[in-house]
Amino acid sequence: MITDTGKKYSIYAVWAVFVFLIGYIKLSYHELWKDEWQAWFVASDKSLGQIFSFLYYEGHPALWYLYLKPFTFLQSLANPVSIMSIAHLVTVALGLYFLFIRFRLPLFLKIFFALSYFLFFEYGIVNRGYFMVILMTFWVTSLISQEHNNKLYAGLGLFLLCQTEVYGVFMAIALGFYIYLKSKSGLDRLKNIDFYGLALGLLVFLISVFPRVSGHVGKTRGKDLSFIDTILTSLQGNLSNTYLLGSTPDTFTVGWTAIGLVLSILCLGGLIYVFYKDKMVWKSFLAFLAMMLIFSIFFFVGGVRQWGMGFVFFVAMLELRGMDIRKECGVAGIIITFCMFGLIHNVKAVREDIRLPFTNAKKTGLFIRDKVPAKVPVVAINKFEATPVIGYAGRKFYELPAGAEFSYFRWVDKIYLPTENELKLFARYKGVGGITILTPKPLDNTRFPNVKLWQKFDEENYKKENYFLYTLPVK
Repeated sequence: MITDTGKKYSIYAVWAVFVFLIGYIKLSYHELWKDEWQAWFVASDKSLGQIFSFLYYEGHPALWYLYLKPFTFLQSLANPVSIMSIAHLVTVALGLYFLFIRFRLPLFLKIFFALSYFLFFEYGIVNRGYFMVILMTFWVTSLISQEHNNKLYAGLGLFLLCQTEVYGVFMAIALGFYIYLKSKSGLDRLKNIDFYGLALGLLVFLISVFPRVSGHVGKTRGKDLSFIDTILTSLQGNLSNTYLLGSTPDTFTVGWTAIGLVLSILCLGGLIYVFYKDKMVWKSFLAFLAMMLIFSIFFFVGGVRQWGMGFVFFVAMLELRGMDIRKECGVAGIIITFCMFGLIHNVKAVREDIRLPFTNAKKTGLFIRDKVPAKVPVVAINKFEATPVIGYAGRKFYELPAGAEFSYFRWVDKIYLPTENELKLFARYKGVGGITILTPKPLDNTRFPNVKLWQKFDEENYKKENYFLYTLPVK
């Protein structure tokens, strides 16, 4: 017979195994993509004041960059890839700690959740700030699930959750709504410190991040869809593309489909069935889903990475709901069905991440590091695509027409294609006999007759992102 102590240690062991697996795959196989490097460079190359002023262009709150900032000081001790991966792994370990150790859900469900595509691969292996959302959400959920919780910690958690992502803001509002519904003191409950933390978090988010120019909003909307297509894509993305992941082709890539909408209706029915008995949980989850849909329709449609935040909140709401597996076979069946789709998709993603390079950025960057002398400038055409190459090359590139070095980009910047004469003028300005040019696509020989292809990096890769290196001698 397993004692309570033995059960406790076995849960810790499962938690440690998951942290080890994610860390091993992350450090051994995963190649950092552009937005992973982007966050690192913003944290590394900008002062604290500059980071806060840059949030307007990023559309992300400050917490992830502030968290990375101390780690950037360790670059003299190890390479940035390892440092950032370990920094991210810490958030993964803490988030999974709350899932496995603090949550009261059945262990087999916790394992299913941890093996899902979102928690394991999309947010766990890929080094983005989204696991900070998971960490803060699970922490606050763990706190408010207790009968007598620490309102100061809950307020701090809600404040920090608002500084993770806009989706973290939605979760914070929905969790605050749950706290309000659970309270018996009515509007007086809003005077407690946890709601002050939520209000302050919302205020800081709005001041530091929220786009202040309609043109900026337009540029960040994503795909150019009709209003009806946007609504249907948002519905499918936030429902079937989240809870029955892989049941239809990727919604972001191919758009909505009839079968996808039918499956979305089934997903919504399943969610209602899971939550409707606990009115406070159901209303809170419905509030979150409504915010996700409104944001998708009017601001940014999103993709699987953004829609997956719904699955994270689903897990948190299940913890608040509680489960008795022996009496709720139907509910368990729906949850397991959702998890199986996520598990299968996760296995495919991890297999591809191990089998293929994420992009050809690493190979390109290492080639530049080893083959291009430090005194020869590398001019990048398309800063957005060049950022991961910069990370692996270990040196900054140049942009035109400014002629300045850069490492990070601004999401709303336009791509500037210089003329061959401009490239030659830049080389003469730098006092060199030639330059190297990096592009994500082949250059037109008629526009650049004297530019010579040096090396192309177009091997098969997960993201289908290739690079081309050219040389331009200056006589």
